[in-house]
Amino acid sequence: MDSPREIAPAPAVNDCDATSQNQGTEPTKLCLFMPSMTVAEQISRVLRYVQDPVGYLKSSIGEAAFDRRKELLCVPYEIDRDVYGRSDSKHRFEEHVARNVLGKQHCLFFITGVQAQLAAIRIHCDHVGRPHAAWHVSSHLESAEERAFEALYGLKRTLLGKSATELPTAGEIKTVLSLPLAERPAVLLIELPNRELGCKTYTYLELEQIYQACKEAQVRLHLDGARLGEIEPYYMATAAKTFQDIAALFDSVYVSFHKGLGGVSGAMLVHNEETFIDEARMWQRRTGGNAFTLYYEAIDCERGFNESIGTFARKREKMMDVAARISIMTEGSKTSDGKRIVSFAPEVPTCCQANTVFEGFTVAELEGARDAVQQKTNVRVFERLRPKETLDEKLAAARKPNREQNCERRPQSEEDDRCHTIEWMMIGVTELIQTDVFVKAYVDLCEELVALSRHS
Repeated sequence: MDSPREIAPAPAVNDCDATSQNQGTEPTKLCLFMPSMTVAEQISRVLRYVQDPVGYLKSSIGEAAFDRRKELLCVPYEIDRDVYGRSDSKHRFEEHVARNVLGKQHCLFFITGVQAQLAAIRIHCDHVGRPHAAWHVSSHLESAEERAFEALYGLKRTLLGKSATELPTAGEIKTVLSLPLAERPAVLLIELPNRELGCKTYTYLELEQIYQACKEAQVRLHLDGARLGEIEPYYMATAAKTFQDIAALFDSVYVSFHKGLGGVSGAMLVHNEETFIDEARMWQRRTGGNAFTLYYEAIDCERGFNESIGTFARKREKMMDVAARISIMTEGSKTSDGKRIVSFAPEVPTCCQANTVFEGFTVAELEGARDAVQQKTNVRVFERLRPKETLDEKLAAARKPNREQNCERRPQSEEDDRCHTIEWMMIGVTELIQTDVFVKAYVDLCEELVALSRHS
């Protein structure tokens, strides 16, 4: 969701990340997804935005950035409270995202992406007349929604692609699209970028091929754009394609506001036909998503949108620079069997979100090295490690009880405890940290680990 014309300079302080790290006492944290804020701070932030949206944004992103991004922003004249989803300010926000950002005509705000996407998939299936959809095994619909597509929406699904760790190719998708009509899905879901696969994504040419194949097969195409704002700069950099160019290839689009855009919780579903959105509103009501009011969520999502839009290109460049510099400076740090201790997946990040992989050491060893670096430099390299699992293992763990505990799970045997990942994002706070600080922290971490292996 960046402007195609420029990469804006980083602000001195972004109010979205206003709880910046204290110098000298709190460590500088390199691996974050969102700034740490108390509930009181979050509510206070929304209140300041409601009281004076223009003044708040000028203070938050700076007057120069406010003027530069003006046509991208959705600045309300006044803010009112919706009643069962109806309000002037919420409607203006929906129209702005649909028409000015995505290049489509109609839009509906949802409290969750789960509701938004399943409504879209069901409506497409109803219109085509086949209760059958298709997506990759890494899709959120497959791994994190308790098979709601089947249990609540009465849908069948076909899995796209032959590999759980690679995006389905255009050829593999065409194979599914060539199935006999009775077996052919009514709609395909494509996620851009694919979070479970390290934010891998398709080239624009591949997207055009998928779009054309769906059109010829008379199959609808839906975009899981939970992180579309984050990936748009990739398409601008590689194909000079805007957010609207991407959205034009899809019949319907879902975007999330509580990820890179920094809202508290919320999503939108976008389509060119008003009747489609009317049907989505009906499914929202049927599934309990049409709350008496969602004014807090809608207002905070608008605030986050206004603060974050226009920043993802420079955050992507920062992430790419940090990853490249770390890779160069830690290239000589190897495990006892010759593997790199630190690497990135994918090797070159596609956007401002990436996975860092640590090879050859246990959780205790990695955390001990991290703590040693923090003790010496007051820089904290990472927070939580995840075991490097196959997608099948992740899906199996996700379906077990006590999901909160599963999120913190660690390998059970030492043989499995020597490869770990961290998932992190370049946000406003970390964007302001000099690249040299990132590089030195990773070099120091590798030195601690190499020294440990020599003495073991």
